[in-house]
Amino acid sequence: MTDLTLKRRHVLMGLGALGALTTLGLPDAALAQTPIAGGTLRISHSTRIATLNVLSLSGPAEYPCIDMIYSGLTRMGLDSQAHPDLATHWEASDDATEFTFHLREGVKFHDGTPFTADDVVATYTAILNPDVPAAARSVLTMVDKIEALDPLTVKFTLKTPFADLPTSTAHANARIISKAALAAPLTELDTKANGTGPFKLDVYDSARMVRLVKNPDYYQPGKPYLDAVEMMLFPDLAAESANFLSGATDVMLTVQQAEFARIAAAAGIEAQRVASGRYVCVVMRQDTKPWDDVRVRKALALATDRELLVEVILEGLGRPAYDSIVPPELGFATEKPVIAYDPEAAKALLAEAGYPDGITATLVASDRPGIRVQTAIALKQSAAAGGFDLTIETMPHDTYLANVWMKNAFYIGYWGMQPTIDATYRLLLTSDASYQDTEWKNAEFDALIDEGRATIDPAKRAEIYAKAQAMELEDVPYIVPFFEDVLTASSDKAESWGVAPISRYFYVEDVWLDKA
Repeated sequence: MTDLTLKRRHVLMGLGALGALTTLGLPDAALAQTPIAGGTLRISHSTRIATLNVLSLSGPAEYPCIDMIYSGLTRMGLDSQAHPDLATHWEASDDATEFTFHLREGVKFHDGTPFTADDVVATYTAILNPDVPAAARSVLTMVDKIEALDPLTVKFTLKTPFADLPTSTAHANARIISKAALAAPLTELDTKANGTGPFKLDVYDSARMVRLVKNPDYYQPGKPYLDAVEMMLFPDLAAESANFLSGATDVMLTVQQAEFARIAAAAGIEAQRVASGRYVCVVMRQDTKPWDDVRVRKALALATDRELLVEVILEGLGRPAYDSIVPPELGFATEKPVIAYDPEAAKALLAEAGYPDGITATLVASDRPGIRVQTAIALKQSAAAGGFDLTIETMPHDTYLANVWMKNAFYIGYWGMQPTIDATYRLLLTSDASYQDTEWKNAEFDALIDEGRATIDPAKRAEIYAKAQAMELEDVPYIVPFFEDVLTASSDKAESWGVAPISRYFYVEDVWLDKA
């Protein structure tokens, strides 16, 4: 995206055409059919929708909700590229420091009030406010000023060149909130939602179901096709599968690896496997012993049998990763050297670090999604031969979020794929990252990420990001054992269900039920 846009005289033009938007989420076969309007789509999920606050939410079942309720200036397609949403098109200055977005006419919020440039300015002002928890801030820190040129035109002025701005505005948490909603206490965003997306909030019951109903004023004429969508919580994974296979639900948002083959083989089911940069990571706080010693972290890396973990935990539905959070699909990703399982080398490194008798530690894993616990248990077995005596502590996900995440020294993390290398590192590893949970803070690394963001020349960017990735591999801030494929399934009556590799965009407005 970046290279292409820059070669095209730094002019970034959105598709703009409604016709183009109608195809973004649709498989070719679905395009050949005539959608049928009506019906309620029932989507099962196993993690609670704890909040609807689009600025800060991060739960896997929360993202489909906000993708249905809210719209952004741009939106990531199933092709992992940024496409027009509330902005019909945009252009950039030659040096990529000024972007002008042209807004769609006639769009209304769900309460009937008109959408204007003032709402865009208010939303981005909130995102950039350091006093407001906002997950998208880390990919927008280059923004210096946002101004409404007229009711349908917004100008972004940047502190440094950044050709990827339209990708940053597609961040899942950068959806447009009304100026009025932002003037109210922001805690109201947890349970109330007033977006411009294809569906409106009808019922919010985080312990049972979130129900959304059709927005008749959605900007794409004729869409959504569905009358309603029900997000149904099934904390019991076996019950979730049973209900799906019995036809009580239409879509399983996430299929567990152990269940994928059985569900894919069932009659009337369409199972999808999408290669993704989603990963589990082992968090080791580097302001805490023994994880402050890179030799200990490298020893654990050598004591991690990645091939075994992919086979046992992922059922082969993924690929080994080698301690970088940058998946190979991202622009400027380098090829990572294979880290072979070598427990004897791990023991030697531990001895060199002053632990000749090995290390005893407690590894915490929440129970959602189940892959966290599975990884912890498999890692305990794998690492034992390398001198690590791990005790696994599991707990409910809510307890983990309250007491462990971003606090504990040694636990299992779980993250989705980001659209760019800049967004990937600014989520977790720069010193000012949104979720800096390792205390690995490296000024040289920070400077490289800043330089990469501000550099226009693709060759120079590649060189800069290669240095940053080499630094990550050298210091091992995380153990990243594998990248996990996105697995989902739908009834063959639920047409056009799809999930992007960055599993935060779902295009449910394209989905329709063929129950004739």
